[in-house]
Amino acid sequence: MHHHHGDTGTLSDTRTGITWLLIGNPNVGKSLLFHHLTGRYVTVSNYTGTTVGITTGRARDGKGMVVDAPGIRSLLPASEDETVTRDLLLEHPDARVIVVADAKHLTRVLVLIGQLALMGHRMVLALNLWDEAQSRGIEIDVNRLEQLLGIPVVPTIALDGTGIDRLMNALERAARPRYPHTWNPEVTRWFHAHREQVNSPARDYLLFAFLAGDPGAETELRRLLSEEVFQELLASRESLRHHIAEPMAAWLLTQIGRTAERLARGVMDTSAPAHGHSGWVQRLDRWMLHPVAGYGVLAMVLLGIYLFVGIFGAGTLVNFMEGTVFNQWLNPTLTRIFSAPVIPGWIRDFLVGPYGIFTMALTYGIAIIFPIVLTFFLAFGFLEDSGYLPRLAAFMDRAFRSIGLNGKAVLPMVLGLGCVTMATVTTRTLETRRERLLVTLLLALGVPCSAQLGVVMAMVAQLSWVAFVIWGGMITFHLFLVGWIAARLLKGERSPLILELPPLRWPSASNIFWKTLARLEWYMKEVLPVFILGTALLFLMDRTGLLLLMERLFAPVVVHILGLPARAAQGFIMGFLRRDYGAAGFLMLQDQGLLSPAQVLVSVVTITLFVPCIANFLVMIREHGWKIAFAMLGVIIPYAVFAGWLTRVLLTGWAL
Repeated sequence: MHHHHGDTGTLSDTRTGITWLLIGNPNVGKSLLFHHLTGRYVTVSNYTGTTVGITTGRARDGKGMVVDAPGIRSLLPASEDETVTRDLLLEHPDARVIVVADAKHLTRVLVLIGQLALMGHRMVLALNLWDEAQSRGIEIDVNRLEQLLGIPVVPTIALDGTGIDRLMNALERAARPRYPHTWNPEVTRWFHAHREQVNSPARDYLLFAFLAGDPGAETELRRLLSEEVFQELLASRESLRHHIAEPMAAWLLTQIGRTAERLARGVMDTSAPAHGHSGWVQRLDRWMLHPVAGYGVLAMVLLGIYLFVGIFGAGTLVNFMEGTVFNQWLNPTLTRIFSAPVIPGWIRDFLVGPYGIFTMALTYGIAIIFPIVLTFFLAFGFLEDSGYLPRLAAFMDRAFRSIGLNGKAVLPMVLGLGCVTMATVTTRTLETRRERLLVTLLLALGVPCSAQLGVVMAMVAQLSWVAFVIWGGMITFHLFLVGWIAARLLKGERSPLILELPPLRWPSASNIFWKTLARLEWYMKEVLPVFILGTALLFLMDRTGLLLLMERLFAPVVVHILGLPARAAQGFIMGFLRRDYGAAGFLMLQDQGLLSPAQVLVSVVTITLFVPCIANFLVMIREHGWKIAFAMLGVIIPYAVFAGWLTRVLLTGWAL
């Protein structure tokens, strides 16, 4: 995959060339399908004036460009992603649309087609995840659906490329769908009365969105119509609103939804026996969402992660890599080589000294963090592919309500366990600014990224599982406390949770393998250079005496408030370069026997809550501006120290 950034400029330059728009709900396999339809050369650029990334690629057969538009639930946009997709459709009236559906949820895509039909694009429908639908006993009469909608319908399985060739052939027959809209007589009359006044291929859609009160459509119609006609439109919309008891947008979507359900019932046969889903899977599914049993399942999942990542990854693998490979073989050999009298002392120190590229950066990055990250990514991939994560979000919805967030906010929080910086970028999928700010703050404060989480687990796993529970409990407590306070300070409503639960399934090994590979590649490219850079920086600071000065300034806090040895100040400074880097510093102190069990817990609680890494800080600035980012930093650092102090007080006299 070649990713060129920025060399395509915005899409407006390629506007003429866009021939296919991939449109669909989130998580229906659009991007996989996109890879099948395009070759290897793909460009990712931000849509003009937004932070939403759009992927464009040349079609395999060389005929035109394919764009993978952000996933949408509705064409009445509720988020920046949805607005971008809607604008793409309006800007490219001649582009043909490939609607990608999850074949298990036919009604949902028919609701989308009902709205797309108003746009006037020619389209084809790809019923993706066809294998999953069949394994659940869902039979769809494809020919009947083609007749009803008047567009080509092709079953596909994007994972293995089934149906792609048929889809490519069907593209030639793309057509405008016939969608039997069932508005009431007043609304139908209203559409007929105003259609002729609007000169735009998407006039039906603009009128529909205008009725629903969408600001984008209002602006567009105001541009297209004379002031007089526009005022008349506004007035007629008012009188229609009196005819219909409920809010207009909800009413319109309900009408489309009813038609969609009717169409779906007409082509679906669910009487075929579902094979593959036995009783115990359904029982497990129920337990995962159960208000009490859900915690049991979560505890088992955490125990599994603890054993695999904390004990096997951070214990067995790290001991071998660090203890044997690096400390017995590599580092001593390199130290001997570079200690030759011909080599200047500072070069020797730079490479194999206390802040050496080999002895510190690569030992931390490859021997300690890499095995931990590897096992964490494998475990995370397993959970992701099994369908447990959205269930965790639905289950956590209750708990998150207390801090004014819905379960959807669990997703960025869970992604934060991968990489907080990436997760902060995904907060823009949340509906309100308030939710975006809250989640950004909580991510920066208390969600450890996988690399840091792994190191912390490695430290806590050396103590006992009781220590593991105490650490987990402390972090959860602080997250909820801060969330609760922040939710009271930031006014606003929480938006309700709408989540699609994919079927529970045994994860596919190849999926996990490729995902883990991609994440590891990301780790080697993004993280290792930072370790090397950070070590070089520490080496310089050590040489210039700056490190000593910073440690002296920070030491009173570390020694008196947190009760840690003065050398621990270094771990916090390193933590700003990368969270896991700081944690690795503490792991070294622990390995050298310089921290008591209680001190280990104090340091892991503090470093987990301590400053986000530089990368995350820069993303916070990009998403929310300087002022907010610095304000958050001003809250987070003192709070982390307070939490560490609290842990120290609570653990006084405990023998762990």
